[in-house]
Amino acid sequence: MEIDAIGEILNISLGTSATSVSELLGQPVKITTPKVKVMKTKNFNIKTYEPAIGVEINYVKGLDGQNILILKESDVKVIVGLLLQTDFSDREFVMDEMNIGAICEVMNQMMGASATALSQFLNRAISISPPNSFSIDNTEQFKNKYFPKDEDIVAVYFNLMIGKLVNSQFINVMRTGLAKELISNFGLESMAPASAPVPPAAAAPAPDPKPASAPAASPAAAVPAPGPKPASAPAAPPAAASPAPGPEPASAPAGGYRVRGAVYPAFDPPKKKLSQGETSNLGMILSVPLQITVEIGRTTKQIKEILDFSEGTIVELDRPAGSKVDVYVNGKAIAKGDVVVVDDNYGVRITEILNNSEIMKLL
Repeated sequence: MEIDAIGEILNISLGTSATSVSELLGQPVKITTPKVKVMKTKNFNIKTYEPAIGVEINYVKGLDGQNILILKESDVKVIVGLLLQTDFSDREFVMDEMNIGAICEVMNQMMGASATALSQFLNRAISISPPNSFSIDNTEQFKNKYFPKDEDIVAVYFNLMIGKLVNSQFINVMRTGLAKELISNFGLESMAPASAPVPPAAAAPAPDPKPASAPAASPAAAVPAPGPKPASAPAAPPAAASPAPGPEPASAPAGGYRVRGAVYPAFDPPKKKLSQGETSNLGMILSVPLQITVEIGRTTKQIKEILDFSEGTIVELDRPAGSKVDVYVNGKAIAKGDVVVVDDNYGVRITEILNNSEIMKLL
């Protein structure tokens, strides 16, 4: 459960940051499906990512520790190329001052948005230091520098999609101390799978109460109830049997039969009863605050055009006036609506929205 909680927390925080990166790069960005692994440092291997680019982020307020993001150099080429509007496909990527600055700017936007989401989630102010980027050409050298001891670490693997240009993965690595601090607000301290306490709640035999329905063996006072079965009065003239009137149940007690209601087998699979741990985890997820963003339109500008912005500059968007606006939750579009004014504030009247199951799949 602790591992699931870590995955959900980072999925929400980094998923939110995808919106910021998307606006910066001018391409749709998706960061999804984290896979969390707890392992010893000696078992951590990133050879399939080499040559890689590492980004070190230190928490200076609210949390104690550091995150290290590991991205493939080929993916970083695309990211820097989009930001600087330069094609690196046919040239060697060099970690010069300009490229390092571009990487740090993207990561600063990404982790800044993530820290804001974490602040709302954990209900405390969280700040990070400026990111520091570096090349990783050898896994062992990287581990000796950042994880010199053979300790437990938490590696979270994310899928990264940038338009049609990138469909890859990156890794978020942290010490278990930081991971424990992230989930400490929910009373989950251990990083070991906590499956032991769950069985008792699940093993509680819910069906046991059913035998209570056996009080059919109660006194004959229950016998009058079978009155609805008029067939037990065959002594009556044939005419009484054909109409089968309900008002004649009084003759049934004479037969002394016990009549029970028909019981039909259930064809629907039984609903799984959540254990106490699962209920707590679900409650935690449902209480997570998510950022809602309303988008009236988009446009793309070159950096030199943005630098020419001044007071009074008009930026034309790609959507005609009066069009419906898009409503995003955690960076995912879930609804459309019309702009309204509520007590001097802008608002949105929802006119189209996905159903709950579709929304949960997106989030």
